[in-house]
Amino acid sequence: MPMKYIFSTLLLLSTLQVIAQEWNTYQYQDKYSISVPSTIELRRENDTYTQLLNDIQGNIIGFQVTSTSNNRVIFQQVGLSTNKHEYKTKYCRILIDYYTCEDEHVPCSGDKLELNEEYFINGMIAIQQDCENTKTPLINIISNDTTTIANSPATKIIYRRQGYNGASPVIVAIYTIFNYDEYVRFTLAFRETEQDIWMKDLVKARNSFRWMKQYHTSNTGNISKDEAIKAGLELGIITVWKVILEVIFGCCFLGYIIRTKKNKQVTITTSISEESIDIPYKPAYLKQDSILKINTKKKLWKVGKKLLLSLVIIGGGIAICVQMEELYYELNCLFYCPFYLIIGVYYLYLIWRKEEVQSEDILLYPLLKKIGVYSDISDLYLLRKTLLFTTVPLLLATIIISLLVVSIDSISPEDYGEVSIGSFILSLPVIAWILFFVYIYGKKWLDNAPKI
Repeated sequence: MPMKYIFSTLLLLSTLQVIAQEWNTYQYQDKYSISVPSTIELRRENDTYTQLLNDIQGNIIGFQVTSTSNNRVIFQQVGLSTNKHEYKTKYCRILIDYYTCEDEHVPCSGDKLELNEEYFINGMIAIQQDCENTKTPLINIISNDTTTIANSPATKIIYRRQGYNGASPVIVAIYTIFNYDEYVRFTLAFRETEQDIWMKDLVKARNSFRWMKQYHTSNTGNISKDEAIKAGLELGIITVWKVILEVIFGCCFLGYIIRTKKNKQVTITTSISEESIDIPYKPAYLKQDSILKINTKKKLWKVGKKLLLSLVIIGGGIAICVQMEELYYELNCLFYCPFYLIIGVYYLYLIWRKEEVQSEDILLYPLLKKIGVYSDISDLYLLRKTLLFTTVPLLLATIIISLLVVSIDSISPEDYGEVSIGSFILSLPVIAWILFFVYIYGKKWLDNAPKI
C-alpha cells in the first residue's frame, strides 16, 4: 500500500510538471516577450485577420516573431486556425499592437508619464466608435484608470460589449504599456460566460509581458511610491469622513430611540389669603387650535425623523451591496447582502412598529435571544455589559469596514476572479462573526454537558 501512494504522488508531481511546462514564450523582434498556455495559439499567415511571415522558429526562449505586416500579434483559442466549427464555440483573444511615439499622437512616458482627463475621455470615445463600427454595442465601462505592468507605467480600460451576431457579452481589457519612446496596446477579450475558462490564464499571460530593453525602471518605482502615498492619503481622508458621518448618524439614531420620559407634573398651591394673580383670558377654541398645531408639528417631526432614518438604512444597505457587486466582490456579497437585509428589516421594525424601544433592542438582543444567544442572562447590568463588549464591536466593524472598502477603488480587484486586498478586508468581519457564534454555542454546549 505505501508503494502505491508513493507511485501516485510521483505520477501527480510529474503531471503537474508537464502542465507547468505547457506555457510557450514568444518574442516579437527585439521589443517584447510574452508567455501563453497551450490552450492559446499564435495566429499565423494562413489566418484571415493578419499576415505573419513564415520565419517563426523555436529558440532558447520559445518562439521568435521577427515581423508582422502591421506590428500586430494575435493569439486565439487553440484549434481556431483549422477553421473547424468545434473550435469556434469558444472565444478568446490576445492582441498586441506595437507602436513608437511617432506612430500615434499619444503621450509617451519619457522621464515622466503625464496623462490628462482628455486622454481617458478620448479612449472611451474610441471604444464606443469601435463597438458601433463592429456592430457589437457597448454595454458598460468597468474601469478606466492607471496601473503598473512589468515595472512600466500603463493605463487600463475594461469594458463589456455585446458579442458578434447577438452572442453572449464579451469582456475586453485594453492595457497601454509605455516604455519611454515606445508602447504596446495589450488587449484581452473573452466571453463573460467563459471567464472561468480563460480568466486566470489571461491574467497570467498579461503579467508575463516583458520589455526586452526596458527604460527608466527606477522612475517606475517612484511612480508606484507616489501612487501608494496618494492611496494612503485618500484612505485617511475617507476614513475620517466616514467616522464623522457614522458618529453623526449614530447620535441622531440614539437620540431618537432612547427617549427619556419627562414627567412634567407641576403642583401649585395657593390660599385664599394670597394676593390674586391676573391671568389673561384666552378663549377655549384658541387654546385648542394652539395645542392642535403643536401636536401636528410634533407628529410631522416624528414622521420626518422616521423617514430620514429609514432612508439612511435602506439606501445605505442597497448602495453598499450594489457597489460591492460592481467592484467584483461577488463572494463577499454572499455575507453582506443577507447581513444588510436582516439588519435593515430589524431596525425598520424598531422605528415604525415597536412602541417602546430599550437600549438592548438597539444592540440586537431580541434577535440574538431568538437564536438562543445570551437568553440565559437575567442580570440587566451583566447583559448590557456583554452586549457592549461583543455585539457593538462586531456590528460597527462590519458596517464601517464595508463602507470603507466600497469607497476606495484602488483596493478593489482589477479583473474578475481576482482576490484583492479589499476582498481580504471584507472577509475579516465574516471570520469574526463565525468565531463569535462558535464560541457562544460551544460554551452553551459545554455547559449543558451532563455532570457525573
